[in-house]
Amino acid sequence: MDILNIGDSVTWPPQKLGICLAKFRLLIGSGCALYPLGWNSEEVQQTCSNLSDQFELGTCQLGWAYYCTGGGAAAAMLLCTWLACFAGKKQKQYPY
Repeated sequence: MDILNIGDSVTWPPQKLGICLAKFRLLIGSGCALYPLGWNSEEVQQTCSNLSDQFELGTCQLGWAYYCTGGGAAAAMLLCTWLACFAGKKQKQYPY
């Protein structure tokens, strides 16, 4: 089994690293999905003309940070899944 070296003393097998990355991307994705549940709070309703509710923002708009986080979570899901598929495979040894 190939081992991924991180620093001098920490080594993780590729399968454990893939599981760890999967947990991280699930946390980021669930945070983006649960974020709109707070839109019915008193502070948000005062800011958004008392028209906001859960998953309905009223007169306010989402900023670029929310879209970047969602896009980053989606990219991490795709990229980390793809990289985890190839992490355990041996590479060809070339004679040069």
